[in-house]
Amino acid sequence: MTWDLQWDDEVDVVCTDAGIAGLAGAISAVDGGAEVLVACAPGPDAAVAGSGHPGWFPLRSGDTETATYFAELSGDLDEAVLPQREDDLPIRQAPEAVAAAGRRIPPFVGSQLRDWNARCIASPSGYLYTRVTDWTSAAMKTSDGDAIEVTEIGAMTPGAGGIVGSVLEWLDAEADRRGVDLYPVTRLERLVFDERDVIGAVFTTADGPWAVRARHGVLFCRAGSPDFRPPRLPGCGDPVLRVALVGKAASRFGRVELVTSDPAVG
Repeated sequence: MTWDLQWDDEVDVVCTDAGIAGLAGAISAVDGGAEVLVACAPGPDAAVAGSGHPGWFPLRSGDTETATYFAELSGDLDEAVLPQREDDLPIRQAPEAVAAAGRRIPPFVGSQLRDWNARCIASPSGYLYTRVTDWTSAAMKTSDGDAIEVTEIGAMTPGAGGIVGSVLEWLDAEADRRGVDLYPVTRLERLVFDERDVIGAVFTTADGPWAVRARHGVLFCRAGSPDFRPPRLPGCGDPVLRVALVGKAASRFGRVELVTSDPAVG
Protein backbone atom coordinates (compact mmCIF):
# COMPACT_ATOMS: atom_id res chain seq x y z
CA MET A 1 0.00 0.00 0.00
CA THR A 2 1.24 3.50 -0.83
CA TRP A 3 0.36 6.23 1.64
CA ASP A 4 -0.79 9.39 -0.07
CA LEU A 5 -0.07 12.02 2.56
CA GLN A 6 1.57 15.39 2.95
CA TRP A 7 5.05 15.07 4.46
CA ASP A 8 5.88 17.54 7.21
CA ASP A 9 9.62 16.89 6.96
CA GLU A 10 12.06 14.85 4.89
CA VAL A 11 15.51 13.50 5.82
CA ASP A 12 17.75 10.55 4.97
CA VAL A 13 17.51 8.72 8.32
CA VAL A 14 14.92 8.88 11.10
CA CYS A 15 15.92 7.70 14.59
CA THR A 16 12.94 7.02 16.84
CA ASP A 17 14.59 7.95 20.16
CA ALA A 18 17.53 9.85 21.62
CA GLY A 19 18.88 6.90 23.63
CA ILE A 20 22.24 5.24 23.10
CA ALA A 21 21.40 3.51 19.81
CA GLY A 22 19.49 6.49 18.44
CA LEU A 23 22.32 8.94 19.06
CA ALA A 24 25.02 6.52 17.90
CA GLY A 25 23.07 5.77 14.72
CA ALA A 26 22.53 9.48 14.09
CA ILE A 27 26.23 10.28 14.56
CA SER A 28 27.25 7.46 12.22
CA ALA A 29 24.79 8.60 9.56
CA VAL A 30 25.86 12.25 9.82
CA ASP A 31 29.50 11.23 9.53
CA GLY A 32 28.51 9.38 6.36
CA GLY A 33 27.01 12.54 4.87
CA ALA A 34 23.36 11.83 5.68
CA GLU A 35 20.69 14.24 6.90
CA VAL A 36 19.27 12.88 10.17
CA LEU A 37 16.27 13.50 12.39
CA VAL A 38 16.17 12.21 15.99
CA ALA A 39 12.77 12.01 17.67
CA CYS A 40 12.76 12.31 21.45
CA ALA A 41 9.88 10.76 23.41
CA PRO A 42 9.24 11.85 27.02
CA GLY A 43 9.65 8.42 28.65
CA PRO A 44 10.37 4.72 28.14
CA ASP A 45 6.70 3.75 28.01
CA ALA A 46 5.70 6.26 25.33
CA ALA A 47 7.82 5.01 22.46
CA VAL A 48 5.13 3.41 20.31
CA ALA A 49 1.37 3.16 20.24
CA GLY A 50 0.15 -0.29 21.25
CA SER A 51 3.64 -1.74 21.67
CA GLY A 52 3.95 -5.06 23.48
CA HIS A 53 7.52 -4.14 24.45
CA PRO A 54 7.59 -0.85 26.41
CA GLY A 55 10.83 0.97 25.74
CA TRP A 56 11.69 -1.11 22.66
CA PHE A 57 10.77 -1.14 18.96
CA PRO A 58 7.17 -2.05 18.16
CA LEU A 59 7.04 -5.80 17.58
CA ARG A 60 3.31 -5.15 17.85
CA SER A 61 1.57 -1.94 16.95
CA GLY A 62 -1.98 -0.66 16.71
CA ASP A 63 -1.42 -0.06 12.99
CA THR A 64 -2.02 -3.22 10.94
CA GLU A 65 0.68 -2.62 8.34
CA THR A 66 3.27 -1.74 10.98
CA ALA A 67 2.35 -4.79 13.05
CA THR A 68 2.63 -7.05 9.99
CA TYR A 69 6.02 -5.63 9.07
CA PHE A 70 7.53 -6.32 12.50
CA ALA A 71 5.86 -9.70 12.77
CA GLU A 72 7.60 -10.74 9.55
CA LEU A 73 10.99 -9.57 10.85
CA SER A 74 10.59 -11.34 14.18
CA GLY A 75 8.51 -14.34 13.15
CA ASP A 76 11.27 -16.81 14.02
CA LEU A 77 11.71 -15.42 17.55
CA ASP A 78 9.71 -16.81 20.46
CA GLU A 79 9.16 -13.76 22.65
CA ALA A 80 8.43 -15.95 25.69
CA VAL A 81 11.97 -17.37 25.71
CA LEU A 82 13.92 -14.28 24.71
CA PRO A 83 16.83 -13.51 27.06
CA GLN A 84 16.25 -11.06 29.88
CA ARG A 85 17.30 -7.50 29.24
CA GLU A 86 20.97 -6.99 29.96
CA ASP A 87 22.00 -4.44 32.59
CA ASP A 88 25.00 -2.96 30.83
CA LEU A 89 26.58 -2.25 27.48
CA PRO A 90 28.32 -5.16 25.74
CA ILE A 91 32.14 -4.98 25.77
CA ARG A 92 33.99 -6.67 22.92
CA GLN A 93 37.70 -7.47 22.68
CA ALA A 94 39.10 -6.33 19.32
CA PRO A 95 42.36 -4.95 17.87
CA GLU A 96 43.06 -1.22 17.94
CA ALA A 97 42.45 -0.97 14.21
CA VAL A 98 39.47 -2.75 12.71
CA ALA A 99 40.52 -3.22 9.10
CA ALA A 100 38.02 -3.74 6.33
CA ALA A 101 38.10 -7.20 4.79
CA GLY A 102 36.19 -6.44 1.60
CA ARG A 103 32.43 -6.59 1.20
CA ARG A 104 32.14 -10.32 0.62
CA ILE A 105 28.98 -11.60 2.32
CA PRO A 106 29.70 -14.56 4.64
CA PRO A 107 27.63 -17.75 4.35
CA PHE A 108 24.06 -17.24 5.54
CA VAL A 109 23.28 -19.22 8.71
CA GLY A 110 19.71 -18.61 9.81
CA SER A 111 20.13 -19.87 13.37
CA GLN A 112 23.07 -17.52 13.94
CA LEU A 113 21.07 -14.52 12.77
CA ARG A 114 18.15 -15.55 14.98
CA ASP A 115 20.45 -15.76 18.01
CA TRP A 116 21.99 -12.39 17.14
CA ASN A 117 18.59 -10.75 16.79
CA ALA A 118 17.54 -12.04 20.22
CA ARG A 119 20.75 -10.70 21.79
CA CYS A 120 20.10 -7.28 20.28
CA ILE A 121 16.57 -7.21 21.69
CA ALA A 122 17.97 -7.98 25.15
CA SER A 123 20.64 -5.29 24.95
CA PRO A 124 20.11 -1.77 26.35
CA SER A 125 21.73 -0.50 23.16
CA GLY A 126 19.94 -2.71 20.64
CA TYR A 127 18.34 -1.33 17.50
CA LEU A 128 16.52 -2.38 14.36
CA TYR A 129 17.09 -0.60 11.05
CA THR A 130 14.50 -0.89 8.30
CA ARG A 131 17.15 -1.60 5.68
CA VAL A 132 20.11 -3.93 5.59
CA THR A 133 22.43 -0.96 5.91
CA ASP A 134 25.02 0.08 3.36
CA TRP A 135 26.66 2.48 5.79
CA THR A 136 30.44 2.29 5.75
CA SER A 137 31.57 -0.48 8.09
CA ALA A 138 34.51 -2.81 8.60
CA ALA A 139 34.10 -6.55 8.33
CA MET A 140 35.94 -8.48 11.04
CA LYS A 141 35.94 -11.80 12.85
CA THR A 142 35.83 -12.20 16.61
CA SER A 143 38.18 -14.47 18.53
CA ASP A 144 35.66 -17.30 18.20
CA GLY A 145 35.36 -16.83 14.43
CA ASP A 146 32.07 -14.94 14.43
CA ALA A 147 31.73 -12.56 11.45
CA ILE A 148 30.47 -9.07 12.35
CA GLU A 149 30.23 -5.60 10.80
CA VAL A 150 31.70 -2.77 12.88
CA THR A 151 31.34 1.00 12.53
CA GLU A 152 33.44 2.84 15.12
CA ILE A 153 32.30 6.39 15.91
CA GLY A 154 34.85 7.50 18.52
CA ALA A 155 36.66 6.76 21.77
CA MET A 156 35.83 7.81 25.32
CA THR A 157 36.61 7.01 28.97
CA PRO A 158 33.63 6.15 31.23
CA GLY A 159 33.29 8.38 34.30
CA ALA A 160 32.46 7.57 37.89
CA GLY A 161 28.74 8.04 37.24
CA GLY A 162 28.39 4.73 35.38
CA ILE A 163 29.21 3.21 32.01
CA VAL A 164 25.85 3.69 30.33
CA GLY A 165 25.38 7.22 31.69
CA SER A 166 28.89 8.20 30.63
CA VAL A 167 28.42 6.81 27.12
CA LEU A 168 25.07 8.56 26.76
CA GLU A 169 26.57 11.89 27.88
CA TRP A 170 29.47 11.43 25.44
CA LEU A 171 27.10 10.58 22.58
CA ASP A 172 24.93 13.58 23.41
CA ALA A 173 27.97 15.88 23.27
CA GLU A 174 29.19 14.31 20.01
CA ALA A 175 25.73 14.64 18.45
CA ASP A 176 25.52 18.28 19.54
CA ARG A 177 28.97 18.94 18.08
CA ARG A 178 27.71 17.64 14.74
CA GLY A 179 24.58 19.78 14.87
CA VAL A 180 22.14 16.89 15.42
CA ASP A 181 18.85 18.31 16.68
CA LEU A 182 16.36 16.44 18.89
CA TYR A 183 12.68 16.80 18.07
CA PRO A 184 10.14 16.29 20.92
CA VAL A 185 7.37 13.77 20.20
CA THR A 186 4.80 11.94 22.30
CA ARG A 187 5.22 8.58 20.58
CA LEU A 188 5.75 6.81 17.30
CA GLU A 189 2.32 6.17 15.78
CA ARG A 190 3.06 4.11 12.64
CA LEU A 191 5.34 3.45 9.72
CA VAL A 192 4.56 4.62 6.21
CA PHE A 193 5.03 2.18 3.33
CA ASP A 194 5.37 2.33 -0.43
CA GLU A 195 4.44 -1.21 -1.43
CA ARG A 196 6.58 -3.15 1.11
CA ASP A 197 9.32 -0.57 1.57
CA VAL A 198 9.41 1.68 4.64
CA ILE A 199 9.52 5.27 3.41
CA GLY A 200 8.79 7.21 6.59
CA ALA A 201 7.12 7.40 9.99
CA VAL A 202 4.26 9.27 11.64
CA PHE A 203 4.73 10.57 15.19
CA THR A 204 2.21 11.98 17.64
CA THR A 205 3.21 15.39 18.99
CA ALA A 206 1.65 18.07 21.15
CA ASP A 207 0.65 19.85 17.92
CA GLY A 208 -0.84 16.78 16.24
CA PRO A 209 0.47 14.13 13.80
CA TRP A 210 3.90 14.68 12.28
CA ALA A 211 4.80 12.75 9.12
CA VAL A 212 8.51 12.42 8.33
CA ARG A 213 9.81 11.04 5.05
CA ALA A 214 12.92 8.84 5.43
CA ARG A 215 14.83 8.54 2.16
CA HIS A 216 17.17 5.86 3.48
CA GLY A 217 15.53 4.22 6.50
CA VAL A 218 14.15 4.33 10.04
CA LEU A 219 16.15 3.20 13.08
CA PHE A 220 14.13 1.85 16.02
CA CYS A 221 15.81 1.73 19.41
CA ARG A 222 15.15 1.42 23.12
CA ALA A 223 13.51 4.52 24.54
CA GLY A 224 15.20 6.50 27.27
CA SER A 225 18.16 5.41 29.40
CA PRO A 226 17.38 3.60 32.66
CA ASP A 227 19.92 3.59 35.49
CA PHE A 228 22.13 0.64 34.58
CA ARG A 229 24.89 -0.97 36.66
CA PRO A 230 27.76 -1.39 37.55
CA PRO A 231 28.98 2.16 38.33
CA ARG A 232 32.53 1.51 37.04
CA LEU A 233 34.68 -1.05 35.28
CA PRO A 234 36.20 -2.80 38.32
CA GLY A 235 39.97 -3.08 38.48
CA CYS A 236 40.58 -1.40 35.15
CA GLY A 237 41.48 2.16 36.08
CA ASP A 238 40.23 4.57 33.43
CA PRO A 239 40.23 2.57 30.18
CA VAL A 240 39.69 4.20 26.80
CA LEU A 241 36.82 2.43 25.06
CA ARG A 242 35.78 2.75 21.44
CA VAL A 243 32.06 3.20 20.84
CA ALA A 244 30.82 1.24 17.84
CA LEU A 245 27.72 0.09 16.00
CA VAL A 246 27.94 -3.68 15.60
CA GLY A 247 25.80 -5.75 13.26
CA LYS A 248 25.81 -8.76 10.99
CA ALA A 249 25.59 -9.01 7.23
CA ALA A 250 22.01 -9.68 6.06
CA SER A 251 20.53 -8.63 9.44
CA ARG A 252 18.55 -5.50 10.22
CA PHE A 253 19.34 -5.88 13.92
CA GLY A 254 22.38 -4.43 15.67
CA ARG A 255 23.57 -2.94 18.93
CA VAL A 256 26.02 -0.37 20.25
CA GLU A 257 29.06 -1.99 21.86
CA LEU A 258 32.19 -0.81 23.62
CA VAL A 259 35.34 -2.09 21.91
CA THR A 260 38.73 -2.49 23.59
CA SER A 261 42.07 -4.18 22.96
CA ASP A 262 42.84 -4.33 26.70
CA PRO A 263 42.34 -7.95 27.91
CA ALA A 264 41.83 -6.69 31.48
CA VAL A 265 38.60 -4.95 30.46
CA GLY A 266 35.34 -6.77 30.02
